[in-house]
Amino acid sequence: MRRLERLLGLSRGYIRAAAALADGSYSPFEKISRPRPFQRNPAPPKRRRIDNPSTELKKVQSLIARRLLMPISLPSHICGGIKGKRVLDNVTLHRNSRVLLKIDIKRFFPSITNEHVYAVWCDLLNCSPRISDLLTKLTTFERHLPQGAPSSTMLANLVLYSCDAAIRNECRLRNIQYSSWIDDLAFSSGDPRPVISVVIRVLREHGFHISRKKLEIVGPGARKILNGVVLGHGFGVPPDRLSRIRSAIHKLQEGHVPPAEIESYVRSLRGSIAQITSISGKKAECLGKDLEAAYKKNGVLVTSVASRGIRTNNSEFESVS
Repeated sequence: MRRLERLLGLSRGYIRAAAALADGSYSPFEKISRPRPFQRNPAPPKRRRIDNPSTELKKVQSLIARRLLMPISLPSHICGGIKGKRVLDNVTLHRNSRVLLKIDIKRFFPSITNEHVYAVWCDLLNCSPRISDLLTKLTTFERHLPQGAPSSTMLANLVLYSCDAAIRNECRLRNIQYSSWIDDLAFSSGDPRPVISVVIRVLREHGFHISRKKLEIVGPGARKILNGVVLGHGFGVPPDRLSRIRSAIHKLQEGHVPPAEIESYVRSLRGSIAQITSISGKKAECLGKDLEAAYKKNGVLVTSVASRGIRTNNSEFESVS
C-alpha cells in the first residue's frame, strides 16, 4: 500500500474512498456516430455506450494509466493504444503480405470482465490480492471494462496478451505474422487461414467472440487495406477515400454547402486530410491547399490549413477505421 501511495501520489484513504465510490462515479450515455457531412451513401449510424467516469475518478484512472500501466513494455505485435506507436507501425508488420486475414473481436471492452482485470493486476503484474482488488474497483464499472476510462485501453491490451498465448504459439509454428490494434487482429503469411479456428477457440475459452461479418480474407492480387492504409511495396491511401475528399472539396468550391454548415464541414475535412498525412504527405498537402482555396472562395478568412490541420499526432491518426 505504501508503494501504491508513492506511485500514484495519493493517500491510502483517498485511494480506498475512490474505490468504494467508483461504481457510482459514472454517467453512461449512448454515442451515436454521425456520418461526415461530405459522405456519399453514409452507413446507418452506429450506437455505442460510453460509460463516462466522473472528473475525479478519471484523474485517478489517468494516474493509474500513466504511472502503473504505460511504463510496462509490451511485445511489438501489440500496437493499438501504445504511446509512441502509430497505425503505420501495425501496418508495417504486414507489408507485402501474400494473404491478409483480419479478425475483429466483438464488443471487446464490454466483454472484458472485472475477473479478467483482476487477473491482470494479480497474476500478470504480480500485485497482492488486496491491491489487485482496489485497482480492479478503480478501473472497472458494473463488472466490465468501462468505455471512456483513461486506463481501459492499456488494460484491454494486457487482457488480450494474458489470453492469446496459444494464438501466438500457433502463429510462430506456422510462420504467420500476428498483430493487434485493440480489438482488431491481423494475420499475414502465404496462407494464414489455418489460424482462424485457433483464434475462435482461444477467444471463446476466455469469454470473447469474433464478429463473423467482419472476418475478412484478402488473397494474392487483391487490394489489401489495413487500418485505412493500402498495403503494398509502399503505403497508399485507398482511392475511394481520396475521391470522397476531392468530391467534398469540389462541393465546397462550387458553393453547394449551406453557409450554416461550412464551419463543421471544413473542420471534418481537415480531420480527414490530417489522417492521411502519415501515409502520403504530398497528397495531404495538395488536398490541404485545395481545401484552403475553396474555403477562401466562400468568403471566410482562414489561417493556413497546413498549419492547422495537416500535421497530426498519434491520437488523431488512431481514429482511422
